[in-house]
Amino acid sequence: MKYMKILLVLSIFILSACAHLGEQKQLEHLEAKQKLFMKALRWKSYEMAASVIRFKNPARQLAPLDELDKISVTSYELIASQPNLQQGTAAAQVLFSYVQDETGRVYQLNHTQHWWFDEESRQWFLASDMPMFKYH
Repeated sequence: MKYMKILLVLSIFILSACAHLGEQKQLEHLEAKQKLFMKALRWKSYEMAASVIRFKNPARQLAPLDELDKISVTSYELIASQPNLQQGTAAAQVLFSYVQDETGRVYQLNHTQHWWFDEESRQWFLASDMPMFKYH
């Protein structure tokens, strides 16, 4: 009976450690997806950035990417990221600095991002539109 209690306690510790490692891995995946999105915009890999976006409503369409060629993202900063792993969501604030290629004007844009975790594919997706850059 004493050994059963010890085994039960050990099992609980092991399971809680595994759950923590699973959460840590999920957070690492979120951070990697956020960086991928921001770097893709920075290096004008718009198709790559768009591949991170998946709206929960399949009828919703992504706006055309053509206008993005008119700006150059010069920097980005992840200001805050608030994951809620129990709900499989995360909210993030990103500050983009960019230049209008035609005018040379420099702007900053605060982009609110809503992320969600797809259990089936085990991946994070951005459910927000592209940032609303000024093109002219």
